Amino acid sequence: MIEIPKKNFLRQPVWVVAILMTLAAVWLHFYFLFHVGAFWRDEVNLINLASRHSLAEMQKDSFPILMPFLVSVWSALGLAKNDLSLRLLGVLIGLGIPAAFWAAAWTTRRSPPLISLAFLALNFTFIFYGDSLRAYGLGSFFIVLTTAAMWSFLKKPSWPRAGILAVAGILSVQSLYQNAVLFAAICFGAWAVCARRKNFQAAGKILVVAFATAASLLPYWKNISGMPEAASSLRMGFLPFFALMNLQEVIAFPLPLYFRIWEILALAVVGFGCANLFIRKKKSDDNANKICADDLPLFAGVILLAGFAGFTGFLWFAALPTQAWYFLPPAALAAVCFELGVPLASLPRLVRVTAFAFIAATALIGAPFAQRDLNRHFTDVDKLARQLTVDASPHDFIVVAPWFCGISFERYYKGPTPWQTLPALADHSTHRYDLFREKMKTPHAIQPMLDQMAATLQSGHCVWVVGTTAIPEPGTLPVQEPEPPPLKFPNWADTPYSSAWQSQTAFFLAGHSLRFERVDHETNSNVNPYEALQMLKATGWKNSKP
Repeated sequence: MIEIPKKNFLRQPVWVVAILMTLAAVWLHFYFLFHVGAFWRDEVNLINLASRHSLAEMQKDSFPILMPFLVSVWSALGLAKNDLSLRLLGVLIGLGIPAAFWAAAWTTRRSPPLISLAFLALNFTFIFYGDSLRAYGLGSFFIVLTTAAMWSFLKKPSWPRAGILAVAGILSVQSLYQNAVLFAAICFGAWAVCARRKNFQAAGKILVVAFATAASLLPYWKNISGMPEAASSLRMGFLPFFALMNLQEVIAFPLPLYFRIWEILALAVVGFGCANLFIRKKKSDDNANKICADDLPLFAGVILLAGFAGFTGFLWFAALPTQAWYFLPPAALAAVCFELGVPLASLPRLVRVTAFAFIAATALIGAPFAQRDLNRHFTDVDKLARQLTVDASPHDFIVVAPWFCGISFERYYKGPTPWQTLPALADHSTHRYDLFREKMKTPHAIQPMLDQMAATLQSGHCVWVVGTTAIPEPGTLPVQEPEPPPLKFPNWADTPYSSAWQSQTAFFLAGHSLRFERVDHETNSNVNPYEALQMLKATGWKNSKP
């Protein structure tokens, strides 16, 4: 973004600050590695699919096969001996994102990526979820590289560079399905530049690359076209308010006001892009169609507008509850557009100095905040599993609720005590929404579990409940089981059933045990709220209800 003339006094400070931010980002990634702890359920889901060494099995996650394939290769090389060595793969991918920012900035403006480094490379949310063993960091990495590859092609639209662009685009969409709409946005930005320069030969080559990239997704056509049925338990509809809250979690860092800074920068990029359509420097006839740095504002502005529209459309089509990590790739693409789209070097010196000071201040504030927030675990299920290994007897019974936490519990619990999810499922290796759907249609689906709990208590042994189940307050009533699905709202969602069964289990244990208490010893302090679990223990038996 900040392109400094050779004799400008800011040149050295700009590069020094950029290098210091990069080193700080490297430190934060390794700080994450040594503090984040165990894998949570979505990561374990991917690890389990990758361990099957089957491309067909690897397609059963919510994104294409590239990330599980990398995990599989990493394991085959003997680099997945424990959690730490397996996590290193995610950290290396995360470290690739600042490198991609540098590549994009150098390819386009021959300048350091100050905005990208300050706003995202030091961003807690970006590191925490980008380094996890999911595909969102990988997708962010490749969408940034694809932007750099596209501009490199535009500067010299040869077939070899088109081939490099095709490889980058294919790897990008093989990381995440939603990267297809972001890649399309990059293509629209390039076509706008080609149209402005009347370089239709380059536009044709980009079209060939776009078709090749789209064709790489054909093996997933059943997954894409069948998504409404396969993901019906999760499809609750696109809720713009919650999507905005999740977006804020990513970009409102290190302070809430940075959400407005992103808005201002986005408007500036679009504004400069629109102005670029009408402001054209005089060139000789030989260079009239040559693409150069003057076209960057238009390129970035169109990408930003098309990316926003396309990604919003993707979220509406998917109709899934949005999460903060969904917004990592579009945020990375937007940050690159900020670098490319604002020709700060042509603005007054005071504006440049103010922008540089603001970016440096952002880094000084953001790095300590990120380190503080990165001292967080994805889950505490490993700690609870270790406690159960010591405290639970082989004749006790462990209940894991909600059901999807059984994935991570199975990875870390190796004790002799029998356990089962609520409701009982035959497979805990992956997210088996299909099995849970059958339980939703089964009347009194948890009765066998209640019977086993009663038998355990009557025999003088203990029932342990791991998850998010709460001890009922005196005077409250259990949640009634919903009608058979689909419900009027939220259709086939699993949450109403899972919540009702947890409530009924808690009331059953509170009413039939002599003692029902929390015993996890606060192991879930400073844990990601998506899997901050607790543990309850029921002992003794009584026939009377509360």
